[in-house]
Amino acid sequence: MYKYNNAVAARKKILYIITKSAWGGATRYTYDLAVNLPQDKFEARIAAGPAEKSENLFTALQNTSLHYSIIKKFQKSVNPLKDIFAFFEILNLIRKIKPDIIHVSSSKAGGLAGLAIFVLKTLKPAADNPKSIFTAHGWAFHEDRPEWQCWLIKLLSRLTVFFYDRVITVSEFDRASAIKNKIAPAEKIITIHNGIDSDSLNFLNKEKARQELLPPKKTGEFWIGTIGEFTKNKGHEFLIKAATKLIKEYPEIKFIIIGHREEEKQKCLLLISHYSLQNNVFLVDSPPGAAKYLKAFDIFILPSLKEGLPYALLEAGLAELPAIAAEVGGNPEIITDQQEGLLIKRADVQEITKAVEKLVNNGNLRQTFAKNLRQKIIGEFSFKKQLSKTIGLYLS
Repeated sequence: MYKYNNAVAARKKILYIITKSAWGGATRYTYDLAVNLPQDKFEARIAAGPAEKSENLFTALQNTSLHYSIIKKFQKSVNPLKDIFAFFEILNLIRKIKPDIIHVSSSKAGGLAGLAIFVLKTLKPAADNPKSIFTAHGWAFHEDRPEWQCWLIKLLSRLTVFFYDRVITVSEFDRASAIKNKIAPAEKIITIHNGIDSDSLNFLNKEKARQELLPPKKTGEFWIGTIGEFTKNKGHEFLIKAATKLIKEYPEIKFIIIGHREEEKQKCLLLISHYSLQNNVFLVDSPPGAAKYLKAFDIFILPSLKEGLPYALLEAGLAELPAIAAEVGGNPEIITDQQEGLLIKRADVQEITKAVEKLVNNGNLRQTFAKNLRQKIIGEFSFKKQLSKTIGLYLS
């Protein structure tokens, strides 16, 4: 039987809760923190919704010593009955584990876990209450929605963060927005940028990456690519529409969109068919470790309508790619326009077209942007810095 020594007994228990176990930004964020916490100070456990794909949080955790729990009724979409069951699953899990710290990511998890925390704090003496932290990976009211929906989301966001002791935003943009929209008082919110380990990715070289992704049909192809879920927020439709203009002048260009989610993928395929772009625009189902294929691209583009602080842009920087990104969320905190890349207006086909043309026609500029972006990622967006600041918040 394992015997706890004093050092182990003093470790703080942390329970991480997220909505989806499918691999994505919030999932990666949670995984990176949990597996890299110093084990002499913390004991981490993760809870998330059921797995829908073979590559998910739980398969990744099998290679670690971390414990995890599946919240069976957790799902992203709203379902009152399942949400009630999920709430009680979370409530029982917290009561069973008795964590010192609860760290929650994503909107649905934030609301249900927050309510569970509130109920427990109401019923239990203050001495037994866990410290509660919520991370906002980009506020949902920045999405392209009807005004009444944005108003309702702001209201729900205020209610959610009310349940927590501290709120982490992954960009200064989101912190300022939260204060402006009275989501939470300034002293409750701290910005901790997502970080990435410069040695964590083993990129394939250009030739091998292209052969594995989409074997070129001829030499001299120029690849422009992006990685992200097939969702409206990623702005893929505007990239596809820009492609109709660009290939008339640059028929050697291929646009590669790596992602997943079947519903939005079908919409993209319909657009490609409508504009007869089958020979120039390709959708690739996200392979395991998609970031390793980044060097297949000559230019990385992120035409998003809404972002938090995207890992894909950090990874593109480490791959030393010239980048174009929509001026949304935390993107301008990664890229200063004309220094580490090009920033463009959101949902603007003409802006995408101009930016691509500028980089296609200037190899020296591509090299300069790529070098500058890599240096900035290494210097300002290290995972070591993210972990240190987060641990500091846990212990404060």
